[in-house]
Amino acid sequence: MQTQFVKTKEPGNKREQILLAAVEKFLDKDFYQVTVVEIAEQAGVGKGTVYEYFSSKKDLFKECFSYCADFYLQSFRQYLLKPQSVRKSMEDVIFAHLELIKDNRKRLHLLYNERPVYFQELQGWIIGRRQELLQEVIGLLEEGIRLKEVRSDINLEMAGRLFLSLTYVVMGGMIIIDNLELNQDQVSGLIDLYWHGIGTEK
Repeated sequence: MQTQFVKTKEPGNKREQILLAAVEKFLDKDFYQVTVVEIAEQAGVGKGTVYEYFSSKKDLFKECFSYCADFYLQSFRQYLLKPQSVRKSMEDVIFAHLELIKDNRKRLHLLYNERPVYFQELQGWIIGRRQELLQEVIGLLEEGIRLKEVRSDINLEMAGRLFLSLTYVVMGGMIIIDNLELNQDQVSGLIDLYWHGIGTEK
C-alpha cells in the first residue's frame, strides 16, 4: 500500500503539479510565509498559471488540506469492506493508519496543527467526511452483530465514534503531537481495550 502523500514528480496535469507543489511548501513553512511564486517555481510553472487553476493562495491551501485529508481517509477505508472478521478489519485499519502516520509524520502536521485564521471555512467539509467514515464503521459493526461477533445491545454510533477516536485522536495524537513511538504490542493493547472494555464481568 502506498502511504506517501506526495509522489515523485511524474508527468501529469498542471493543476495536480501545482497542488502537490503547494502541499510540499505548506508542509515546510507556515501558511503566511509561503508565496505563490515559490509554489509556482516548485511546480515548474509561471505564477499566472497558478491563478488559472486556483483563485488565491487561500483557495490553494484549502485544496491542499482537502487533498491530504482525503488521502488520509482513503488510505485505509478499503479495509472496512474486506470479507473478513470485524476485529481483523479493525486491526487492519489501525495498523494501516499507524504506517501512514509513521511514513507521513511531518506531512500530517498539516491536518493536526495548521490552523489559519479561516480554518472555520473547512469545518463543514471535515464534518461531512467524518460522518461518511463513521457510517462505514457503523456498517462494519452492524455486520459484526449479524455475524454474532459484536454485542447486539451496543450503541452503534458511540461504538463507531470510539473506534475513530482511538484511530485518529489517541494514536495520531501520541505519534504526531506527543512525538511518541508505538510498537505492535502497544497497538494490540489499545485494540484489546476497545474490543473488551476495561470493566470486569460481574
